[in-house]
Amino acid sequence: MSKGRILKKIIRDVLIIVVILISIFPIIWIFLNAIKTNAQTIEIPPVWVFKPDWSHFLNLILSDQFNLRLAMLNSTVVALSTTGMALLIGFPCAYSISRFKTGGRNFAMWIISFRMLPPVIFMIPMFIIFLSLKLLDTHIGLAFLYLIFTLPLVIWVLKSFIDEIPKEFEEAAMIDGCSATSIMWRIVFPIAMPGIVSVAILSFFFSFTEFFFAYVFTSASAITMPAMAAIFITQYTWLWADLSASIVLTMIPLAIFLALIQKELVRGLTMGAIKG
Repeated sequence: MSKGRILKKIIRDVLIIVVILISIFPIIWIFLNAIKTNAQTIEIPPVWVFKPDWSHFLNLILSDQFNLRLAMLNSTVVALSTTGMALLIGFPCAYSISRFKTGGRNFAMWIISFRMLPPVIFMIPMFIIFLSLKLLDTHIGLAFLYLIFTLPLVIWVLKSFIDEIPKEFEEAAMIDGCSATSIMWRIVFPIAMPGIVSVAILSFFFSFTEFFFAYVFTSASAITMPAMAAIFITQYTWLWADLSASIVLTMIPLAIFLALIQKELVRGLTMGAIKG
């Protein structure tokens, strides 16, 4: 191996390590703050050597003010509801756009452009609508709200994935007498399963971890984990250790879930699910 290739390999490896460190540093920082005291979290320069304090996790689990079980249940219910509705609506839409060119050539790009809009522009009109329909602080209300942001992504990704599926399968089924609806659900749906799993995971993660709308549109019965963590932020104090501990508790189930399905996620993403 020439010196030039060795140098390129070293530079590449160093860049990879730097990117990895930059990516995981916020997670490490949050975890370190979670096992410090609240006083230690605001010290300058930062405290790197300290005695771990695990009481914040215990307090969160046992606290009456921070209802961990309710918040975790609400986050899961809302995330599953959003993901289910997004797939139920998004898959037929993606199939229609891909196979029948519904809306024209650039319709898919127009749909994904909704993701570029700042979420705050929906705040006031949606709050007024939810208030009149009595959907504030409800699971279904929050799920419908998240659908505004997850559905465009689901349609766009699944459309790109369906584009890569050979049409010969559908043509053969059509010769056998299958309707367009039967072809979509019985032929295309199973083949597109890796892409469906991928967008389902992305939709679930967004809905589970979203803070902005959950904080404004929920207060008690439907409050989610990210919104409940805001109780540690007041006008005069920021309890960084407790806040960090609540973030870690939110990440743990997601990390376990991601570790279990990472192979399926990678498989879906590499089989065309995010091709433009």
